[in-house]
Amino acid sequence: MSRRLRDGGHFDRIFLWMAPVWGIGALTFLLPGREVSPEMLTAIFLLSMSAIGVVVALVARDIAVFLLDAGLLFEGFFQQASRLVLPAFAFLTFYSLCIIMFGAFYTILDRFMVEPNFIIDGVRRDLTFPEGLYFSLVTFATVGYGDIHPVTGAVRLVCGIEIVMGVLLLLFGFSAIIGHAAPRDRRDRDGPL
Repeated sequence: MSRRLRDGGHFDRIFLWMAPVWGIGALTFLLPGREVSPEMLTAIFLLSMSAIGVVVALVARDIAVFLLDAGLLFEGFFQQASRLVLPAFAFLTFYSLCIIMFGAFYTILDRFMVEPNFIIDGVRRDLTFPEGLYFSLVTFATVGYGDIHPVTGAVRLVCGIEIVMGVLLLLFGFSAIIGHAAPRDRRDRDGPL
């Protein structure tokens, strides 16, 4: 039935009833800024709502078909989205775990080295754990704001490894998530989407 309703050419008819409804609605929003008495505003509002009611009454079948089509499309969307919950959660968990591990590694490395390995806001000092997490997130996402940056070769090497790992994780992670959302059997392929 969905295909029959969608193939009936109702889409262009939507604009025939939506345009006057939106036009009337837009005009009612423009009126309160004008110097119009409250009684006149009330009368204009009632008149415009009556006009919208008449338009809706004349095209009730088209509105029902439109709402049914929209409902079917949303049903298909939420069916696909529900298949993405588990792989997206796994991806975000692994992504977060990598950021935490690199952030902890930067902080620990900075504590055991003689000289601080980072320049933070123009000052060479030891990295705190929250700063390590922030730096790890910025590096893993390859944003690199520049407010914290490494100054020793060892830490720069670890940053390079983290950048490559972040890019690969994004590529393979999104590929796996999208692949997991693909319809698995014939029943899924014949769904609303």
